[in-house]
Amino acid sequence: MARETRRALRAAPAALLLLSVLLGGAVLPLSSSPEREARAAEVRAVRSPDSILGRPIYGKARVERYARSIGATRYILRTIPLYYRLAPKRGIAPDVLVAQAILETGRGHYGGDSRPWNMAGIKKGGAVGDAPRDFERPRTPRAGVRMHVNHMAAYTGKRPIGRPHARFHDARAAQKARGYWVRRISQLGDGVWATDPSYGRKIRRILDEMGQ
Repeated sequence: MARETRRALRAAPAALLLLSVLLGGAVLPLSSSPEREARAAEVRAVRSPDSILGRPIYGKARVERYARSIGATRYILRTIPLYYRLAPKRGIAPDVLVAQAILETGRGHYGGDSRPWNMAGIKKGGAVGDAPRDFERPRTPRAGVRMHVNHMAAYTGKRPIGRPHARFHDARAAQKARGYWVRRISQLGDGVWATDPSYGRKIRRILDEMGQ
């Protein structure tokens, strides 16, 4: 321990003393509260079938095999490794995001107004229409995956990776106004991420197919 650190610890009032350690890019208090410990355990554990946070149920190789079996295009196949690299940085299960991307992009065929590499139908900040110009247009696969991870981070109360897209702030403000952070796939419909009340069930169905 550095001399400066020891001096700072001796000078701090005991009631306010917090020793922080750098862990995975986040500064965490050494003596965490039960709530923080529960959140950390949630992220470390393999997710339950309806959970968004945690370790994936299905590994990258299995998800890639599934994507090929359903005729997913390169827009899905090129992003799967990126999801498994970026999503865990925020404790988000990558298999959930891949399933959502498969749903949102029509297996990567992009039949709607959204265009590659927008993996989840994310609109520009303040946009209310459904014209192609209202949707974000990430330039690279990594930019698209990072945007998707950050958008889910907005709903789950996680920090964004790098500078977030404008819609991140809209989504974060809307979720704060609802008074809770999203934790379950089944919470994503009914006007949260999507208006479709069966939106979560559709993602769950894709995840179930991954396991067959």
